[in-house]
Amino acid sequence: MPGLTCALLGEACRIFFGHAYPQGEETIPGPRRSYLRIHSGQPLDPLLKSPICQALPTQNGRQGGWSFRLGSACYPNLKLQVVDCEGAGALVFCVDTHDGMLPRDPSHPDADRVAALQAANRQLKEKIEEAWEAAGLLTFNGLLRRQLAASAG
Repeated sequence: MPGLTCALLGEACRIFFGHAYPQGEETIPGPRRSYLRIHSGQPLDPLLKSPICQALPTQNGRQGGWSFRLGSACYPNLKLQVVDCEGAGALVFCVDTHDGMLPRDPSHPDADRVAALQAANRQLKEKIEEAWEAAGLLTFNGLLRRQLAASAG
């Protein structure tokens, strides 16, 4: 997929980790920690392999982006995603909280804990995506603002 570079992915990962693991680098699980030290001169392909990275196919079976299971201090399934928005000609960075399949039944014994986890994940997602925007990385909110401005002007 054109556009994704080690420099871009490295910046996105460093911002992600800074928010997802606020107690510092030593709290990042070993295999994920290598994504904290991505530098622009290294090859990209080895970073796009499992178990950390998974390809995101589009509905027509093409490559639509990547999902990196980087986790957080509170939830190991949090993902950094890079999505190719074909129509916009842009790579968009987003956080997938990957918690929508957790039980939502209010009578479930863990309902309060699940709701608290989902709320914390939403807040973390917002913080990371705001930090990405401040660093100049495109998010879905930024893409929407761009498209609204283009249609208004």
